[in-house]
Parts: sequence; structure tokens; C-alpha cells
Amino acid sequence: MKKLIIDVRLNEYATREENPNVPWSAEEIVRDAAECAEAGASAVHFHGRDGRTGAPCNDTSYYADVITGIREACDVLVHPTLGYVTQPPEERLQKMIDLAADPRTKPDIAPVDMASINVDVYDSVRRRFETEDLLFANPTSRLQYFTRELTRLGIKTIHTCWNIQCSRTVDAFIEMGLIPGPAYLAVLMSERGLFAGHPGNLRGLLAHLDFLPRNGPVEWIAGCYPGSVLPVATAVIAEGGHLTLGLGDYPFPELGKPRNADIVRLVAHLARSMGREVATPEEARQILGIGA
Repeated sequence: MKKLIIDVRLNEYATREENPNVPWSAEEIVRDAAECAEAGASAVHFHGRDGRTGAPCNDTSYYADVITGIREACDVLVHPTLGYVTQPPEERLQKMIDLAADPRTKPDIAPVDMASINVDVYDSVRRRFETEDLLFANPTSRLQYFTRELTRLGIKTIHTCWNIQCSRTVDAFIEMGLIPGPAYLAVLMSERGLFAGHPGNLRGLLAHLDFLPRNGPVEWIAGCYPGSVLPVATAVIAEGGHLTLGLGDYPFPELGKPRNADIVRLVAHLARSMGREVATPEEARQILGIGA
């Protein structure tokens, strides 16, 4: 079986109320990435955050500092967010264009969310939605635009699939020749509120896997946002998928407020106990066809 890619979701929009180890500043993200690489991570995904307040930070200079710092510290693949969801698509892409102009800051991977989805969170205790009108808009024209332009820049696209509709859209993109093989899918589940994904259990995972694209070679990585993917980690490893997880998705209170590297070590140990080795960053490049 091919080796396991571990992609760490370092921070997303997570607060420090439940786990104070969420990295916010550029220096904290670089340090966290290096710790994760040493623990066995193949890639790291991060969002720009204000180092004092944790507010979103989308400055290109911030991302350049983080990527440069990570590259100086370790060889892990770098996977920044495409940009804050309320930004116009041209602004979200411009950051990637600017970063890709310099080999030292060019991202290895960038995400494309493959559908328009409601992102309101449901509070099951109070039996009410915390919000009622939050829409993450991704018309098909925009998805084609991001996929074409990121590919032109030489950045590997990872196609975030919240549900079966997303996977079927990826299949169409493969058929259209928009995605160089292998296509890379993030099959996401969600807990702690409805959000938009399949439930974070075995049935939710298998529903995704039943509808993986059929038009070309595919690598898939499973995650849970918001929530923990650990309950289905053994199934993902056994089925030949990869794993994406971290404090950006879930604070892991049952593990005693761990650091991201602690979670990586746990997953790497689990995979090895099942007879599956973890991929180095260079091996992950080969598996995903990065730089091919």
C-alpha cells in the first residue's frame, strides 16, 4: 500500500479558548510546521492570523514570511488557504499569483472548494442556528477559473469535497481536462454543528468513497471540519486514503490540549501499527504528481 500523507490543518479560524496551542503569528506557524514535519507530517495547511487577536490576516507579505520561514526550517509541503471567503475571487487568486512569482514563496498546494454551501452552525443544545444566512458562494465558473489559473501557476490543486455533488463536479473537471492527474480530493465530514459535510462517522466516509471520481487517477485525503477525523482514521488508512487534521479543525480536549505535532505522532503511530508507513514530503510529491 502506498505511504500515508499527513496534512496538518494548523489553525483555520480556531480560537484559543479550548486549546491555547493554536498557532496564530507567522513565527508560531513556522515553529509548529517544523515540529509537525519532525513528527511525520508531509504537508501543512494554514490561514493567516493576527498574532495578537487571531483575526484573519490576508496580507501577501504575511504569507510570504510564513512560507519562507517554513522552507528554511524544514521540507514539508506548504498548503496555504486560497484567501478569506468574502474576498472577490480575483483578490483571492492575486495572492497566489504574487507568491508564485518567487520560487522561495510559491505554494506547493492550494485548495478549491467545489460547491456553494451553507455554512451556518447549528447549536443542538439550544436547538437553534447560530446564524441563518451564511453562504460560501462558489459558482462553477469560479471553480473553473481557480483550477485553470492555479494549474497554470504550477500549484497543485486540492479539491475540497463537502458532499457527493462536489465529487461529481471534480469528475466533470477531470473529463474536461482541467485537472492534471492524479486529481487530489479532500473528502470532508463535519461535526459540532451541521455545517455542510457528511457526518464524521464511517457511514459518512463510505458515502464519499462510493462516489469518488471515475474519469482518471485520484488521490483522496479525509478530514472533519469542524470535528475530529480520528474516529474514522483506521478506516481511512485501511482504504488507502490520506489524513488531514489538526487544531484548526478540533481542539482534541480528550488528548489533554495537545500541540499539532502530538496529533501527527499519534496518527503516524497508528498507521505504522497497521503496517502502513507515512510519506516524507518528497514521497508525497511523487504520490501527488507535484513537479512532475
